[in-house]
Amino acid sequence: MDKITEAKTEFRLRQWTQIIQEYQSSGMTVTNWCKQHNINTKSYYYWLRRIRAMACESETLLQKPTHQQIVPVAFKPSKATAAVTIHLPSISVDIHDGASRTTIEAVLASLKSIC
Repeated sequence: MDKITEAKTEFRLRQWTQIIQEYQSSGMTVTNWCKQHNINTKSYYYWLRRIRAMACESETLLQKPTHQQIVPVAFKPSKATAAVTIHLPSISVDIHDGASRTTIEAVLASLKSIC
């Protein structure tokens, strides 16, 4: 890819990252927000997929989100091995036997929002 194409792609990614962050902070549905801003819903979802894919590939988000979901985590020393281990390029998650369904769902939802 030549430098001009790279610059255009990066510009579009930054532009769409900002648009997606604006939507997420609006509290509106995607359909209503897109109508209000004259954005095709399919375009919104296309760019959302592209940005998520690039964030997962590069191991970092393009920009820090304006708000983050904080999941409380309690660390309890244990000699038992994990029942489930999830390895991603930038993080590893161990889930031990006895972890509550709520905790597992919160961890998986957080991972899903990142990737």
